[in-house]
Amino acid sequence: MKNCKKPCKKILFSLLLITVNFFALYAENFRVAKTHVISIPQNYSEVSANLGIFDALAIKLPEDKTFVTGLELTMKVPQIMTTWRDSVAYSFYDGISPFPTEKLIDYAGTRTSISTIPGKIVNTIYIPLNEKFNIKNNPYAKILEEKISAKNGIIFLRYMLAMKGAPEELENARIQVTARPVLSNEGYFSLEVSKQEEKNENFSIYIDDNFIPSIPQKMLLKEGEHHLFVTGETFRNEIRTFIVEQAKLTSLKVALRGIEPEVKILSPENASIYFDGEELDSPKEPFVITQGPHTVKFTIGDYEITKTFDAINGRSYSVNLNIDASVTEEE
Repeated sequence: MKNCKKPCKKILFSLLLITVNFFALYAENFRVAKTHVISIPQNYSEVSANLGIFDALAIKLPEDKTFVTGLELTMKVPQIMTTWRDSVAYSFYDGISPFPTEKLIDYAGTRTSISTIPGKIVNTIYIPLNEKFNIKNNPYAKILEEKISAKNGIIFLRYMLAMKGAPEELENARIQVTARPVLSNEGYFSLEVSKQEEKNENFSIYIDDNFIPSIPQKMLLKEGEHHLFVTGETFRNEIRTFIVEQAKLTSLKVALRGIEPEVKILSPENASIYFDGEELDSPKEPFVITQGPHTVKFTIGDYEITKTFDAINGRSYSVNLNIDASVTEEE
């Protein structure tokens, strides 16, 4: 076999590939030299492993797979594999058992596909996992057509030598495999609404003009800008704009305020403040008032100023005492 030229080797591999594909959808028992196990973290960052051509790779998907639509595998191979192109094959399996660990080498599973490594240093493969996968075919990557269910949360990849007579350098070669999840363009949104304890009235929530029947805890929204509107008969309307990031949780807190008017008073620290005839003790925050006419009086030494205004439900007011000095030039 060592003297067989490349056309002869391709014919032999083609026969092997036809034979393997004939049994591809049937469960089989097999042994690998070593099992490598990598886990994609919940932050969806990439993970890598270096495999020999008789090894297997078990890729554990994150526990929360809500945003995972597929998997991108990048195989970086040494130069010897590009010279001996199609001499190393790789297969994907479904329903693998027992559950893969680095201590196991004997498995059973259903082979879903088999391919060879072409004469390229870097090879990219996409594995669709659900209907949200939306990457299109392109000349720089291969999209796996065969379906992998990954019911046990595992993508199982196995390498093998596809022809006899390969040089020792090829048998000792290492393949760097990097796994990266393909994510949907969605994110979680969570809302927390608080209100005064004495107010038991209901309120309504709208997101992007769509009525939301209950306070969202982990609501799926498209990534990007969204608009929140909270309204109620005895509450002021609350409007917010928020940004949802891909595969992340965006949280928002909204404190509902009653429709009773509010007033905020700003003045120098040495000023005495009287509201409707009662002296206030340096108010720092807005406070609720009744609807109707009100009077605010400021005194600083012998200086006194009084302002009146009519408060209306649903409105907020600010009363600000400014003391300024002017400079003019006299001839």
